[in-house]
Amino acid sequence: MYSRKKWAVLSGISLLYFILCIVFGCLKYVTSDDAIMNLIAAGAFGSPSQYLIFNNIVIGYFLKFMYAVIPFVNWYLWLYLFFNLLSIIVICVVITDRLPMKASILVTVLINLLLAYDFYSNIQFTQSSTLYGVAGVALILAQLFYEKKSVILMVIATAIIAMGVGARVVGVGMVAPFVLAMLLFYKGDLKNKIKKVAIFFLMPIIVSVLMLAANFYAYYMNPEWRYFTDWNNIMSEKRDFGNFNFSWNKDEYLAAGFTEIDFKLMDMWLWNDTEYFTLDRLKTMKEIGKDTRVDGFKLDAGVLADSLEKMGESWKHGAYSAAFLLIVVFALIFFEKRYKFFVILQTFFVISEYYGLTCFRRIMWRVECGIWVSALFFTLMFLIYEGCFDKIYAKVTSDKVKKTLGICAIGLSAVITIIFGAGKVDTFVNQKHCRVIPEDDWMYGKAKAITEREGFYLTDVDTLYSDLCGAKNIFDIDAKYRDFYANVCQFGGWIMPSPIGLYHANLVGIANPARALVERDDVFFIGGGEKAGYIYVYLNEKYGPGINMEMVDEVYEAPVWRFSK
Repeated sequence: MYSRKKWAVLSGISLLYFILCIVFGCLKYVTSDDAIMNLIAAGAFGSPSQYLIFNNIVIGYFLKFMYAVIPFVNWYLWLYLFFNLLSIIVICVVITDRLPMKASILVTVLINLLLAYDFYSNIQFTQSSTLYGVAGVALILAQLFYEKKSVILMVIATAIIAMGVGARVVGVGMVAPFVLAMLLFYKGDLKNKIKKVAIFFLMPIIVSVLMLAANFYAYYMNPEWRYFTDWNNIMSEKRDFGNFNFSWNKDEYLAAGFTEIDFKLMDMWLWNDTEYFTLDRLKTMKEIGKDTRVDGFKLDAGVLADSLEKMGESWKHGAYSAAFLLIVVFALIFFEKRYKFFVILQTFFVISEYYGLTCFRRIMWRVECGIWVSALFFTLMFLIYEGCFDKIYAKVTSDKVKKTLGICAIGLSAVITIIFGAGKVDTFVNQKHCRVIPEDDWMYGKAKAITEREGFYLTDVDTLYSDLCGAKNIFDIDAKYRDFYANVCQFGGWIMPSPIGLYHANLVGIANPARALVERDDVFFIGGGEKAGYIYVYLNEKYGPGINMEMVDEVYEAPVWRFSK
């Protein structure tokens, strides 16, 4: 279906950009969520665990196995880097299938230039999951349109989609409307084509369903993880979606035994009191606040205005929106009516997904990125496969002009690559100080100092759990981090109160971190004075009166607090 030569050339170009980013650029996780899952898989929160919370349990088992077999590699990081590279290669090959080699080289260079920042240098599981959905589905659709079945390509497509589902199934789901538009506007006899290859193309669906079933079984058949999953689902409705504000239902919350300080601690991600912030109490909080929720789909001009405003700001984060707009304008000017309606529908789906995200208060670049990547590449793929650009290229009848265009394409590709490479070398010299392995993360010294102290320490998410969460550098997180947090536990955060989050606390006899702060002399809180003050008020309210607090030490400018009666 695709020539080996094209696969080799386009893979080589993508690999070059990949190496430039990894070796010379600044590789990082976009959010600490990835760092925490990386550390969970490596065993920093206890024995290496398959329960990564956001990633599918199958991915967790794979990483757990790989860390056991080859412990000196950061498998979490390299798993995402490998599939990011593979997905971009697949997208390049699929998009350029009908283009001549020289044009394919230019398009591949432009695609790598476009995607390098978000997928070679900045790793984030949500945005990667959408990339995998785009690549896997595009490879399947290409085979469907041509009625050609390749076992190897289907295995590749299935693996990529499975990784997308494993990373975050919602991210893969974002591609659905853009694929639907392609199928609606496809000229061929789609029904018969699907019939001919239906069984063959069920492979990715079957694998995805099995992975989702395995994940459900792992989290809902285990009583401890089921408790945490239900608990976390409600808490995420508050912390992530902005629901359940104390002042909105003050009288009802007071009558149910809640106080304003309870909500203040939840807003500050300080909820690790396993006796008070229980699932039953969260269910009560949710029931009381159900009529004052601020998330959820609604028809509102203000929401639409906010959505359009966020769309207009997307160019600040990446060039996807500009590239998509360019294709839309080009299609509206030069292509026939059928394709004008197609790009209008794709634009409508972009607005719709933005609108939905705004309704649910989840507008952030790692999610927005998936919208633009889906819209851009499925729109471009369809227009190329329908031969829209062939008609324009066919108007160039002179061999001399074609040769000139080819030379220009290669020349432009070389210039772009040289400029990109020069930028990475500049980063390598001036920011990385000529080190392939980056310098120690700024939080590493603090984390190391805390973990080497006597006693047990409860920390807020800002003190220790940001960026790499105390790891030395992004390549360093391997099996040597096992039990890294043996004397540390979060006093909040999205892994609390999960079994893995409380693992080390439970080992030293701490069932309730909040109570331990009051009753044990060897348990301390490390965090800023404001948060320590709110904890002081909370502890006196729940376990007092008569509880005192004092600052007993300082670690890397982070105060160490003792609470006692």
